Amino acid sequence: MPGPGSHKKSKSKAPRSQENVRQIRMAEIDNAEGWNAIVTLLCDLFQLPDLTSRTGLKQVHTKFNTVFAKIEDVYQRNPQNYKLRGGIIGIFAKMCVDSLLRDKLFEKGVLGMITPLLEIDDTRHLALRCLSTITHHGGSNVRIEIAKYANVLAKLVRNLPDDEKVAELAVSTLAHSITAVTDGFPIPASPAVLKSIDMVEVLKSALEAVKRYHSDPLSLIDHAIELVCMSSMHTLNAFKAYPPAINFMIAGLRSKDWVTRATCLGGMLRLYQSEAEENPRIFDTRKLLTSIRRRIPDHLIDLQTDYGFARCEFYLLAKASGEFPKAMMACVQTHDFHALGLKLVELILAAEFSVVEGTFDAEDPVTGKRLNDNAGLPFKMWSESLPFCAQVIRKLGKPNEADIADILDLKYLIMTQRIPDAVALAKKCIERNPQQAYFHYAITLAADNVQGLRAAKKGLKCKLLTPFVKWQLTQRAVIHAADMGVKILQDMPDVGDKRWEEGIAFLSSACEDAKSFLEGAPPDNRYMKDVGYWYILLSMLLKDDLSADLHELKPDLERLKAADEFSIFMGLPPPKTELRLAQQTAVKHYPAAIKEFSRVFDLLDKCKGEAGCTAPDQDKLEDDLAAWLGDMKLKDGTMQSVGARCPGNIGQAGDVRRLGIATVPVKSYIGEIIRRHANFKLER
Repeated sequence: MPGPGSHKKSKSKAPRSQENVRQIRMAEIDNAEGWNAIVTLLCDLFQLPDLTSRTGLKQVHTKFNTVFAKIEDVYQRNPQNYKLRGGIIGIFAKMCVDSLLRDKLFEKGVLGMITPLLEIDDTRHLALRCLSTITHHGGSNVRIEIAKYANVLAKLVRNLPDDEKVAELAVSTLAHSITAVTDGFPIPASPAVLKSIDMVEVLKSALEAVKRYHSDPLSLIDHAIELVCMSSMHTLNAFKAYPPAINFMIAGLRSKDWVTRATCLGGMLRLYQSEAEENPRIFDTRKLLTSIRRRIPDHLIDLQTDYGFARCEFYLLAKASGEFPKAMMACVQTHDFHALGLKLVELILAAEFSVVEGTFDAEDPVTGKRLNDNAGLPFKMWSESLPFCAQVIRKLGKPNEADIADILDLKYLIMTQRIPDAVALAKKCIERNPQQAYFHYAITLAADNVQGLRAAKKGLKCKLLTPFVKWQLTQRAVIHAADMGVKILQDMPDVGDKRWEEGIAFLSSACEDAKSFLEGAPPDNRYMKDVGYWYILLSMLLKDDLSADLHELKPDLERLKAADEFSIFMGLPPPKTELRLAQQTAVKHYPAAIKEFSRVFDLLDKCKGEAGCTAPDQDKLEDDLAAWLGDMKLKDGTMQSVGARCPGNIGQAGDVRRLGIATVPVKSYIGEIIRRHANFKLER
């Protein structure tokens, strides 16, 4: 039986044995070539499981404190051994792929262990690769923490212009981290961190880097696009101070790669959100009516004459402004609410502000004060005549006047800003008569792009379609489709993926409808401006050939100028919306942008090849639309039959037995999957 001495001797052997192993491993690390070899040796030294497997990472998680303490001890005891410290950082980078381990490591201060290695030549690339990996897999909190070192990273790129790897990894880290800081609206996710970042230097260092020669520039340019475009919302002052950043986004509109184009357009649209004005939702109709009674400038009259003055909005509004009060006064005398309802619907389907709010005024014979009086009618406010007349018409029970009653109710809900109620009612109306375009128009007023675009496309194919409703549906189709297309492609779907095809489809459809609107709508249509903004931007995105001076877009820019003049004449100066500011900036900077950055995007296109630059086959997309139209589902999940019969009704041009595919001309690039894309907020 061994005595005490033997026991003590056996215990002393273990530490010496472990120390010998440690010394051997350290010597191997010192002599190792390449970081992979060093990390592998360290994993053996620390007896770590396989960090490339989920099982191995889970094992580390269960005994994290013990593992980290062991690794940290070696790190702290070897302050001058940069190979060892770099290898340890490499281990941490592998662990950071797991979100739970990543959070634990950051709680332990691992970022403070990585950043000192940025200043050392031998470990700089490894440290940058670790940061890039962590920001790629990290959550927003982790990326915001790394963004605190943005100025350090920008300085590295600027001071080491010949180091391609520094530029690639630093710009990648900047893109992933700063976009976490600038995320959010109306305020960024971390205002304090954003304030500490010198965004001018960040943008300048990244864009000067993309201009330099690189043997493999794809990652660098892609991350520069992400950095610039995804940070634009809350960094307008930096973009103004460094205009090449604006030029970079505008030049990107001409890339052959679809995702790049849409990402750059999204960056432009977000750029001015912090200082943009809102589009007014409610207009003073009295101001409009007063303006159209003044003399219209000769050059604007020429435009109206060429179009047909009786078809212009000024004429239609002036006509309605006379006929509406006349109809109300006739009702005071006759109390014929059926006739009033018929007249109101005629006006509603002809012009936007044909029915206005107001009351009958009377004078108090004693005091002389003006009093609101119902003039013997069962309502005081003029808008209240709409539901009252609808009720009277329904009581008469004439089948061919069912649409009239529904349109009156819908107009009342729209006038009183009860859009959700209007949408719900319109869906019920469509079940009865899918051929009445005004029902679809009511649905397009919803903020939901999916149902709005679907309704616009359906409405434009209806038999009961007046010119006013046609152009209302068209402008809503443009706005919904453009908004969806940009958002989908900004998510960077894989080339050939269904979402990639959808994004292209929506943008192409928006451009097609915008062109139709500009060429066909009245020149004084108040939506000519917004549709024109979209058409200019989408033309930059989609046109095959576009010269540096944009002379191909001159007719469309002239239309925009005239639309501005009509708007000013009507007492409604064009608001500086983000869309207007983006379009004006794109036109202004386009020549300089192409000169400065076209080579960069040509290089990017060459690196990405033809796959991402070719639009999906049009026939395939048209088949998708046919399938979508033939298999429509309502929002509540119930099926809506496309074979619904259309009863005789106002404005009907014959009996339409079914809304079938054979009767619908398929011209747009819309896929059947619109129903999958919901909840994209759009300003009405």
